[in-house]
Amino acid sequence: MYSKRGCMKNLKIIVAAACIVAAFFIYLFIPNRISLNGDYYVAKESNGVTRAMLSIQYWDKWMPYKKIEGHTFIFDKGSLEVLASFVSSARTNYLLDGVYAHVNFLAVSAGKDSTLIRYDAEVYNAYFSPIKRIQNYQTAQKINTQLQIILNAAGKSFSTHKGIYGFDIKETQAKDSLFITTEKVFADTPSTAQVYDLIHQLEIHIKTNKGNIQGDPMVNMTKTADNKINTLVAFPIAQTISETALIRIKKIAFRNVLTAAVNGNQMKSNWALEAMLLYQNDKSMNATFMPFVVYNNNRLLEKDPNKWVSSIYYPIQ
Repeated sequence: MYSKRGCMKNLKIIVAAACIVAAFFIYLFIPNRISLNGDYYVAKESNGVTRAMLSIQYWDKWMPYKKIEGHTFIFDKGSLEVLASFVSSARTNYLLDGVYAHVNFLAVSAGKDSTLIRYDAEVYNAYFSPIKRIQNYQTAQKINTQLQIILNAAGKSFSTHKGIYGFDIKETQAKDSLFITTEKVFADTPSTAQVYDLIHQLEIHIKTNKGNIQGDPMVNMTKTADNKINTLVAFPIAQTISETALIRIKKIAFRNVLTAAVNGNQMKSNWALEAMLLYQNDKSMNATFMPFVVYNNNRLLEKDPNKWVSSIYYPIQ
């Protein structure tokens, strides 16, 4: 009997010692603050990638979410609340199974044509209960997996011009160098009908003088020093024809052009022009001539501006 009691006592001591050792290892190897991080290298200049990463108002363009509630993206596992964007990072909170991770997303230069985007996250885990610490550690690893999915989505998006600038900007070679033009200054932004009045004047002149149009009408609107709108319209033509006081032939020698296709109203075309300016700045390019919006379908006949089809041409050096 005494021997059996002794064995039971020894067993309890062993179990207690094992629990103590297990708890010691839990407290030793599962920290009070769990750090999470991930990296993704993007083969693009840092200026554009950093700007895109910190533009939290456009995260819905690439974020792999199921739905959005206010400033929070909802996923299959957890949610990401977007808090604020700063000079070099965007601050967020990830929530999964009652566990919060404070997450910072940032982008830094990794060389001339490379950018490192990354996240750094921290999960509070200074709990006395070893079970709670283990559960939080496991949840933190799930959060880390979800954050890596988000980072991969951002990296794939920012690896494209459309992901960075909102438009698929391309560098091409110009084909046309001879243009027939006319222009007029308006007190305010001209209506579609007013622009097409200028276009029709050119069409009549070209037809009357047996000219050959080589493409769709091209339009440039520029604000003058006194806040008026100088509107120039042009057609590429095959050969020189006669001029008038208001209709001129221009031979423009430029070879490199930024182009982008735009589906939507004039405001969207304006956004594309602004995106091309950012593209030029990011790549240290200089404009060699005014940009044009090419009207690829007739805006007078297409009454829905959202169905307008345009191309942007921006000559560069």
